[in-house]
Amino acid sequence: MYNRWQHLQNLKNIFLKSVESVRPHNLLSARNNYNLEPRSEGNRVFIQLQGKRVDITNKRCHAVGFGKAVLGMAVELEKALGDALKQGILSIPKGSQQQFRDLKEMCLKENTVFRVFEGAENNQPDTTALQAAKEIKLLAESLNGNDILFVLISGGGSALLPLPKDPIKLNEKMQLVKNLSNKGASIQEMNQVRIALSAIKGGQLAAAASQASAVISFVISDIVGDPVDLIASGPTWVSSTAVGTRQTTAEEILNKYDLWQDLPDHMKILITSGSDKEVLPQPNNSIYVVGDNRVATSAAVAEAMSCNYNPFIASTTMQGDIEGLTKTYCDFLRAIYDFQEGLIEEYELRKRFPFDSRIFQHFLKTLLMCQKSEKPLLLITAGEPTVKVSGCGLGGRNQELALRLALEFYREERLRKVCFLSAGTDGIDGPTNAAGALACSEVVQDFLYSKSKEISDLIAFVENNDSYNFYKQLKQGDYHVMTGHTGTNVMDLHLFLLL
Repeated sequence: MYNRWQHLQNLKNIFLKSVESVRPHNLLSARNNYNLEPRSEGNRVFIQLQGKRVDITNKRCHAVGFGKAVLGMAVELEKALGDALKQGILSIPKGSQQQFRDLKEMCLKENTVFRVFEGAENNQPDTTALQAAKEIKLLAESLNGNDILFVLISGGGSALLPLPKDPIKLNEKMQLVKNLSNKGASIQEMNQVRIALSAIKGGQLAAAASQASAVISFVISDIVGDPVDLIASGPTWVSSTAVGTRQTTAEEILNKYDLWQDLPDHMKILITSGSDKEVLPQPNNSIYVVGDNRVATSAAVAEAMSCNYNPFIASTTMQGDIEGLTKTYCDFLRAIYDFQEGLIEEYELRKRFPFDSRIFQHFLKTLLMCQKSEKPLLLITAGEPTVKVSGCGLGGRNQELALRLALEFYREERLRKVCFLSAGTDGIDGPTNAAGALACSEVVQDFLYSKSKEISDLIAFVENNDSYNFYKQLKQGDYHVMTGHTGTNVMDLHLFLLL
């Protein structure tokens, strides 16, 4: 049997296994049905993608990529395709190659065919990213029927692929999107405006490569639900349902938020003249979501079973503010203990089940199995919640969620049996070097006893959004989850161990 500290270390190991499963070299692999190494059959040469054979006989292969997780994909693609890959362009965050210089699976060959642009510092478009976008579009436009274009896409790609329509300036487009965000526009609305102002997003990169034999996109998703039209603003995606149907225009969105009237004339003209021009789906275009948080949670299940836990994936689409999420989680944990102690019946547990009702019976089966086998339940959720920042401290949504839950666990006797981990799969939670943190009642106990503090002092850390400094100074940072940059990103993972 494990002691409490060993259980916490198990949670860290489960998280690390989950992250490893969504690293690019594991995603673009034969075991995931991506056989990128060319194979000869008679006088033809094929690669195989998810069971589909792609004929690359006498074809020149090219690759472009943009996003925080595309460097590793490029390494795998170049290694597999070998001499078939003729050239490539990458737009990646500033400092990426230096960060991963010691990881073989993240290092391009010395004589690589890729030209690498490092820009978009702090996830803001800049002149380097703009130049990369221009080069990427020029490459796409130069292709013909003898060429295949591979497009590598991940979160952060929108800032790394900025190409405003001429004569719009980059700073004009950035300011307009910022104004929309400040007005409370949804991500879908901002995306619609971005596309209206862009010469490369909203399927326009695929359109630029329309003369190529094939355009094949590999996407690592960092958005709940894997909406490929939103990831990096969908440069190779055009919804076939949108063709010939009525969509809200960028002009209507800007009017809705009282921004149209102050727009410069040259931007108004471009938006109105382009509103009736459809970008049509390209028959040579195919998109593969090679990695998302479902891959990561499946890996968590496998590792949890090796720890002798009974795992259950409750959701991969968690969203909302973490203050409300803390309440949702705690209410459900209470319901589980109420049921296990015979205080409520099955129908009441069902009513208090906060996830998709269609999976309740599967959850109940797992819960009953825990009681029968005396193995603890590991409840797994994933997604990307938000945090309202009102203080001036240092932290991130994962560390703050963990701290809020640790406080609730300490306050309530029954919840003191719960151990919890919240961490981001990119390894970076907010503007900190931590991926996330652990929560259990001992977190609060250690703070109170080792620091001679009061609960009010802990609450002050929460209210000041200073979760990073709270965890950093506690037990030499042992409750922190530290991975460094992972080179991938499929949002956050939440692990609840009910002992």
